Amino acid sequence: MAHIVVTRPQGKGEELVARLEKQGHKTSLCPVLRIDYLATPEQQLATLNEADIAVFVSQDAVYGLHKLLPKLANNIQCFAVGDTTAQTIKSLFNTKAIVPKQQDSEGLVALAQLQQVESKNVVLVKGRGGRTVIAKTLKQRGAFVNAVAVYERVALLPDSEQWLSEWHANDVDALVVTSNSAIDAIFNCQNNQLLEWLKSRHFYIVSDRTRGHLESLGVDKDNITVAAGASNEAIAASINCEQETSMSEQPEQASVSANDSETAVEKPVVTTQASPSQPNAPQKISKVGLLALLVALGVGAGTGYLYWQQYLQDQNAAQQESAAIAQIQELQSANQALQEQLATLNAAQQRQQQQSQQWQQQFDDEITRQLSANQRSMIAHVEQSIAASKDNSQPPLDMNEVRRLVSLADFKIWSENNYSGAASVLQRLDALLASYAGNAQLRRAIHTDLQMLASVEVADVEAIVLTLHGLGNQVDKLSFNMVDLPDDVEPSTDDVLSADVSDWRANLGRTWDQLVDDFIKVRKRQAAIEPLLDDEQQRLIKQRIHFNLDQAGFAATHQYVDLYQQALQSASDLITRYYDLSDTQTAQFLSQLKQLQLKQLTPSQPISLATVTALEES
Repeated sequence: MAHIVVTRPQGKGEELVARLEKQGHKTSLCPVLRIDYLATPEQQLATLNEADIAVFVSQDAVYGLHKLLPKLANNIQCFAVGDTTAQTIKSLFNTKAIVPKQQDSEGLVALAQLQQVESKNVVLVKGRGGRTVIAKTLKQRGAFVNAVAVYERVALLPDSEQWLSEWHANDVDALVVTSNSAIDAIFNCQNNQLLEWLKSRHFYIVSDRTRGHLESLGVDKDNITVAAGASNEAIAASINCEQETSMSEQPEQASVSANDSETAVEKPVVTTQASPSQPNAPQKISKVGLLALLVALGVGAGTGYLYWQQYLQDQNAAQQESAAIAQIQELQSANQALQEQLATLNAAQQRQQQQSQQWQQQFDDEITRQLSANQRSMIAHVEQSIAASKDNSQPPLDMNEVRRLVSLADFKIWSENNYSGAASVLQRLDALLASYAGNAQLRRAIHTDLQMLASVEVADVEAIVLTLHGLGNQVDKLSFNMVDLPDDVEPSTDDVLSADVSDWRANLGRTWDQLVDDFIKVRKRQAAIEPLLDDEQQRLIKQRIHFNLDQAGFAATHQYVDLYQQALQSASDLITRYYDLSDTQTAQFLSQLKQLQLKQLTPSQPISLATVTALEES
């Protein structure tokens, strides 16, 4: 059997390894990624309270959200990319999720339930980074999409050469890889020989997107098998199917033994019998008798030859008949085996058709149930609206509360640069206005502002903070610009006194130099000498640069744009003034500071809420 390495993250590959070993495969477990769950801000989690739809892209997304939010709202509709993710949602949140037949992002956005999502609040529970197909598609359909990142995939080793060397030494034949992040971690190697060996291995994957990623890295399509899903059952089934196919394609060798048989043909023997009356007497034979004897012998020999030829023909015919019978028997055996295979395939096809019919029936039942639930919800909403319109006891709309919420949203934008917080306030205002008629213009302005706030793009603050942290670790490695002393100026050798009386001052200076030359030695240099930095000064400069970098990180986190730019500029000035700019590491450090200064913490264009204008006009 082939030697298979399972690379799923820690805690996810043990069950698959046990299943494969039970089926007789030689299996090794080597996780290449770990899952780090993130501390998601409460502002992002608050979007789930007003969400209509929650989309989970993976099983880890379910676990990560459950750590932060143990319970979901009752009226939220859940969607899962695959069966395993849906089972986890059912287990942790006790909520049934809708799963597409094509278990990937494209299959999910193709669901009928996600076609009409205009003005609906959708929360996408995902990992950091990843694809944007779901978010972009739902935004294009008019939904308000909020992404909540709850986990991150991190490679266990910065370079995969250690893994590849161990796998090569252990004669690994195939790998189970379930994500593009794992593919990148495995192919992150500088050893070209190990990479070429890796490309010749067989890969068991779970999506066509991963197939395309492998082919772009140079893996032949014949070395790739895509499972029907990401579950352990689907992966194990694809491995067994591939192994059985490989075994059935191997040529069968048959040994044929033949028994050599020798056929003895008895030839007629002609004997002459002497006359009993004269046993010892020689007899004379006449010419006629001799001729007759020769003729008789010739006839006998001809008859024997004809008999021998006929015997050989009979033997050849018997052998040909035996060979034909043997071929017929072989064909009958092959025909019977083929009929058995056809019967097995027909039975498997019938089972598959029955299973497909069952799945289709379950899907139709689920669609009918969802439609009935949506219809009942719509009827109840209409009845509540009618009852509310007839109920004279309903309190009037509190315009002071409306103005307060609009002012709060505007304050969060202009004072705090908190766009998600402003969106949450506007959503709460929209929910308040939904209970009262005659507010269509104001609600349209609210939805326009929500769409605008969702499209605001600013710099990734977390990435900026991490970059500043990395620069802080490099400060102690930079080289100071230590001044090189210029060459000494040779003292003047012109010490001859002048005979001119007007040169008395020069003569006095020369005389003085000659007198003190034996006691004091004066050296002169052509350029001015800057004082060198002592150890305490160098320490203070480094400490100042660290302070500036920390201050820039604090300003980026709190979106203090002026403080952020000022701190980075101070750090750049210190580097330019006191460090050796010809050093490669120092030049790269200064270049990264310049790039960080170009980052935009707030939108390039000022944001004005249409809701404020609509409220003033109403």
